[in-house]
Amino acid sequence: MMSAAVQWVSDALVALGLLFITAAIIGMYRLPSVLTRVHAAGAVPFGGALVIIGATLATADGWLFLRGLLVAAFLMLTIPSSAHAIAWLAEKRPELAHDKGRRGRPGHPRKDAPPEPPGG
Repeated sequence: MMSAAVQWVSDALVALGLLFITAAIIGMYRLPSVLTRVHAAGAVPFGGALVIIGATLATADGWLFLRGLLVAAFLMLTIPSSAHAIAWLAEKRPELAHDKGRRGRPGHPRKDAPPEPPGG
């Protein structure tokens, strides 16, 4: 039987990890260029690691916790590497690094979008 303190710590780690991931998703959606979106994505490996460690801690299985630590370490190594590759490509091809209004967000119509048909 797992103690109540371990359960609280596990729940807190999962909640904090989900908070980091949610903030990163909002940042990736709202920020204007590829480079700033990559910066916002920096919270994803930390949040993912917190969720994995918190979830495996709740199981009270030592081997599963060790596997969770390995997966978290893998995330902490690979996600920043892929973000660096994306930022490097955006630096080499600056015409692709900014949206310039090509992507319409809810409530923010594109500048070059055709007018909406009447009644539609």
